[in-house]
Amino acid sequence: MMHRSLKRMLVFVWLISACTLSAADGPNIIFILCDDLGAGDIGVLWQNQREGKQKFSTPNLDQFAKEGMTLSRHYCPASSCMASRASLMTGRHQGHCARRDLQFDSELPNVHTLGSVMKKAGYATAAIGKWGMAGGPYKLSVKPVRGDRSPETEPSHPLLRGFDYFYGYTAHRDAHYHYAKLGNRPLYDGFIDVTDRLAKCYSTDLLTARAKKWIVDHVGAHPEQPFFTYLCYTAPHSGLRIPTDSHLTEQDNYPEGGGLNGGVQWKEEAAKGQINTASGTIDNGMHPEVANAIGDDGQPWPDHARRHATMVRRLDDALADLLQLLVDLEIDHRTMVVFTSDNGTLHEGGLDNVGVYEADYLDTFGRYDGAKLDQWEGGIRMPTFVRWPSVIEAGSESAAASQFHDWMATFCELSGIPAPAVSDGVSIVPTLRGKGKQTQGIVYSEFAVANRTPNYLEFEASRRGRKHGQMQSILIGDYKGVRVDIKDHQNNFEVYHTLNDPKETTNLAGKPGAPTQQQFQAAVLRSRRIDPAVKRPYDKALIPALAKQRTRPGLIRRAYSGAFDWVPQLNPQKFSRQSTVDGLDTTSGAQQLVGYLRVPKSGVYHFELTANGKAVVRLHDALLIDADSQYQTGSNARSGPIALQAGLHPLRINYLAATDPSVLSLQWQVPGEKMKPIPNAQFFVKKGFKK
Repeated sequence: MMHRSLKRMLVFVWLISACTLSAADGPNIIFILCDDLGAGDIGVLWQNQREGKQKFSTPNLDQFAKEGMTLSRHYCPASSCMASRASLMTGRHQGHCARRDLQFDSELPNVHTLGSVMKKAGYATAAIGKWGMAGGPYKLSVKPVRGDRSPETEPSHPLLRGFDYFYGYTAHRDAHYHYAKLGNRPLYDGFIDVTDRLAKCYSTDLLTARAKKWIVDHVGAHPEQPFFTYLCYTAPHSGLRIPTDSHLTEQDNYPEGGGLNGGVQWKEEAAKGQINTASGTIDNGMHPEVANAIGDDGQPWPDHARRHATMVRRLDDALADLLQLLVDLEIDHRTMVVFTSDNGTLHEGGLDNVGVYEADYLDTFGRYDGAKLDQWEGGIRMPTFVRWPSVIEAGSESAAASQFHDWMATFCELSGIPAPAVSDGVSIVPTLRGKGKQTQGIVYSEFAVANRTPNYLEFEASRRGRKHGQMQSILIGDYKGVRVDIKDHQNNFEVYHTLNDPKETTNLAGKPGAPTQQQFQAAVLRSRRIDPAVKRPYDKALIPALAKQRTRPGLIRRAYSGAFDWVPQLNPQKFSRQSTVDGLDTTSGAQQLVGYLRVPKSGVYHFELTANGKAVVRLHDALLIDADSQYQTGSNARSGPIALQAGLHPLRINYLAATDPSVLSLQWQVPGEKMKPIPNAQFFVKKGFKK
């Protein structure tokens, strides 16, 4: 009897330990996002390879790359700030994200975010720096707005989107004034405006010091709980402000050392400036490497180039400071640090009355054509490094294509939870670990802006000054289809093999081996959905049906074990049982229905779903219905219009039933008819499928 009791107690203790370890086993994650940092800004990626004197170094970033992995084909979702950040935060590419184009400061809907999913995984979460998607009454403005704003009126403030802590700028343009106090731009600690404490505080130093302070406090109070820090620097975006000269020497302008006792430090005495570099003369700490630099033409560097290089060097020093902190806290081996940028190098300026930056002096677009706002590689191919000493092979590189929306699935796998089914990404953990087979995800972008590609001599002649307008790109294998100034869906794609031709010099459209125009046109339509607020010239094009398939009636139903906080992405290799059913015949718990939907005639359809749980429906890779994020059981979740060609379309329904028996109903409105249930006769599976 005592033996059985002891055994039960040991099992109970093991279960408790397993539950505790499930959260603690995941690595700490620091995601560093720079603002307008180009691939050509990094020494190891470009500057080191330039001939002559007209270059600058990034020794700490170079070392970071040597200690981790370079993702040489990692793409941002769009070549501008807001759209990229919204896709990153929600795990949805720009064909599904609720925020697209230049919708600065618009509300981020209350859906699953990196903050909320990591919090569910047991992580402490902090967002530090630029947010720019808080919503509310504030609109983009060049005028100071302190005093007539309140973060409590911002419906998608970071603290309302899954983060335990926030320190930074909620509004997009506020972050472009690198001295918040000087620019009279509000910076918040949570919901509190702390700008008056920030005299002479330079943004890169301030955000680094606050991130260090938050990590130190968290590790001290909760050493077993992993943390997720979303650290968004505002550099090197214009205005081209540089640090104070408080620590300027002949070799550097950054405080010596780093980590716990060196580098930039947080000071609780608010009246004295909040950080240890808040002294001296503001905007006067030009980095010694470039302060008196002479260009290849024998002339001094222009002021905009010296300022830009100084801003990048400050980021370089800040990274080393943070990494030293991880060593000092003895958490370096269990912390993954991602370093990347939101879009390509800037070619603009004039903000805060500080200069206009021209990227062609230092070629900070690197070996690519294009810059910020471009759909060419220089606008969307990001400098990206990942370091995790105990896991990622030092000095490794991967040319596997990936995009921002993949980080949600990646972080979910690392933290031991399934990614939400509404997210578009795939986990890149196999790439990072160098083990297993990497699934190829979708790399897709759509973006519209009234602008032109810079007229730089380094770019292909046909590309200089080219109009942007409506733009779109997608990868099929290693081939990128891209088109700009789109007028209708029949406009042709230019086709480039970006693995072998990163500068996009040779258009392979129509060449043997390259995907056809029809394949690219079908791929983009099958990957996205209409956003009524952001009209596209291809919105009304019919999503092509599949070529003829051998089918028989029914759907495949796969059941999965486990408890889930949201409708999960479901791996078909790990289901507990599988069967063929006549239609939407469901069971209890988590399940997936897959097959084909036969569309009887071409035209615009509408769909509705009702469930006693939650569900996510996709046609092809297009997100048809999200009945998960804010879905109320028993209500109707609607799709909005979707234009379909008659024929077979792949259907996938991930369903999390709340009760048994489960109830799942899918209706459609065929063109010219009323809304009605989809007959079972319209569902098919591939002929020859066996249970």
